[in-house]
Amino acid sequence: MKKKHDWVFVLPAILVVAVMTQVPFILTIVYSTLRWNLARPDMPIKFAGIDNYLYFMRIENWKEIPEFYSIVWQTVMITGLTLAICTITGFLMSLLLDTTVPGVNFARTLILGPFFVMSTASGVIWKTTILNTTFGWYGVIAKALGFTSVDLLSYYPIPVIIFLFVWQWMPFFVLVILAGLQGISFDLIDSMRIDGVNWFQATFLIKLPMITNHIRVAVMLGLIFIVKEFGLILVTTAGGPGTRSYTLPYAVYMEVFNASNVGRASALATMTVAMTLIAVNMLYRSLKKRSAI
Repeated sequence: MKKKHDWVFVLPAILVVAVMTQVPFILTIVYSTLRWNLARPDMPIKFAGIDNYLYFMRIENWKEIPEFYSIVWQTVMITGLTLAICTITGFLMSLLLDTTVPGVNFARTLILGPFFVMSTASGVIWKTTILNTTFGWYGVIAKALGFTSVDLLSYYPIPVIIFLFVWQWMPFFVLVILAGLQGISFDLIDSMRIDGVNWFQATFLIKLPMITNHIRVAVMLGLIFIVKEFGLILVTTAGGPGTRSYTLPYAVYMEVFNASNVGRASALATMTVAMTLIAVNMLYRSLKKRSAI
């Protein structure tokens, strides 16, 4: 039986989480209403209202798409394709690893390896030792085969970023989905064998519906992780060429460290958080509705 004041015991945890997460976010919202340029200390900090938000969202010429909307589209495209590929490949890899063959534990350890590598470190390795057209694996192999190596990071920045994001985060999906597969009762698996259920029916008609919640949790957390991913872009394409591989977090970084504009960077960060929360909330509602069935 629950007591009346049981919430008091979780109050310290609530306060810590509130201070660590909500206070910085509130300060970001406050900064987003200011006209504050670090490169111009001679200019006083002034209240700007929603001008910083309108700077990004305003459409002055309907024939030209503002850069902000292009960056939003690039963020949505990179995040959406990465989530889709991670979900599909993660599920297929989990099926392969959900077995008892010799060496499967070693294979699981190898597949989870990229998830524990720092994104900046993996980005430097991919850029310098693998994708480099002169002395990287890609350049050496292309030269040995008689092909002219193309700078993939310059000509195909978004596909390369999606590939690197999948390489980095697909192991997380494997971790969650594999946990769901291994949580299926052995009695159910034995019953399927006795009833003569084939592999396709067992996988897609029985197992997949049973781990739907695991997949949705992986997608929801993966969405948060991938949207805020920044290090890989910084050390590989640096947002280029031009702004072709910008994402919203990288645009926030450029507004602060390149344009030195705290107000606009804070407004862009606030909009990024708001859009992410909307997407996560939609996934959470879907997950909650599924759990209630």
